[in-house]
Formats: sequence, C-alpha cells, structure tokens
Amino acid sequence: MTHTARTDTASEIRGGFPDVRPLDAPPGLERYITALRRLQDLTVSTKPDAAAWDAASEQLESACALLETHRAPEIEVPAGRVLEIPGLGHPLMPPWTLTEMKSDGVSMHGHFTASHVGGNHAVHGGMIPLFYDWLFGMVVTGADIRPTRTAYLHVDYRKITPIDAPLTAHGRVDRIEGRKVFITASMTSSDGAVLTEASGLMVRLLPHQP
Repeated sequence: MTHTARTDTASEIRGGFPDVRPLDAPPGLERYITALRRLQDLTVSTKPDAAAWDAASEQLESACALLETHRAPEIEVPAGRVLEIPGLGHPLMPPWTLTEMKSDGVSMHGHFTASHVGGNHAVHGGMIPLFYDWLFGMVVTGADIRPTRTAYLHVDYRKITPIDAPLTAHGRVDRIEGRKVFITASMTSSDGAVLTEASGLMVRLLPHQP
C-alpha cells in the first residue's frame, strides 16, 4: 500500500483554522448592511441634540436586543462571506466588491465613505492597510493558498485617497518561497492615478497553528 506524502503546505492541512467558505446572501442581509453603513456615515457627519441621541440610542439598543437572540458560531455567520454584497457583508470592511478572482490575482472596485474620513474629505490612513489586508486575503484565497496569516504589510501613500469617489484595486502573488507568499497591490482613481501601493507577506499556517 502506498501513501501520498502530506506536507505542511498540502491544501487539506489546515491546522486549527476553520474552513470558512463563501455563502449565498441570506434574505435581508444586504438591506441591513446598507442601513448600518448609512448609520456609520451619519454618526460622523451629523450634530444632533441630546434628545435625538437618546432616541437613536434606544432604537440601536432594541436592534442589539433582537440580534442577541440569534448568535451563531463563527463558521456559520454570513458576515464577511457573501461575495456579492459590498464589503462581503461585513460592516468593518469598506464597500468594495470583487470584480475578478483568479489564481494569479484579484481585482476590486468600490469607494470609501464619510465614516472612513481622517480629515478634510480624505480617507484615514489607517483604513488603507485594513483594505489591503482584506485584499491580500482575497489574493491567497483566489490562489487556493489557505489558511494564511499576515506577517507584514507595507503601504506607500502616493496621493490623497478621496471619499465617495470610484476607485479600483489590483493585487497579485509576486512570488512564493515555501510557506511564504509575497503579494503586491495598488489602488487607483477613476483617471488612472496611483493613490497607494502595498506589499506584504502572507505565511501559510503549519498544521498546529490556529
């Protein structure tokens, strides 16, 4: 009897990392995420009086009480797993959508909103690495190199990234050295100007690593 050699980079070896796959959009999720994004934008761009803050807080507390009765394990929840909803249906992710996912790279388009402002209508510098970390995750997923963790992520800020403007981003595997996956990416405006560039290292987990 022969046995196929199993290595720490074999696709079926995942360590303690759950095998989380994309899901179809459950009814109502896109509407909810859209409303939640609107709430986040209004929170940072309005100046209500005390009565309005209290009234809004009561409604939010009621929504929390409703959702509290529907808790589920990480591997079952749809947030962050629905490809057709901007931000994959996760409220922390900016509203970007995958337009292409191939083994050698991915493309995305989207925009940033008021809740991402760092000052003077420009996207907060900390939001850009968050976006790229997500993009890198999509790159390794498209290349079927999973599971991985981010080892480092470097961003070069070339121009101001505006809010409420259509943007495009591309990421690809630059090279692979054993468990190390080196990735490069860039973000451009609608006129083709490079706004930011990023490079990073994703490391394939060993069987015992969560």
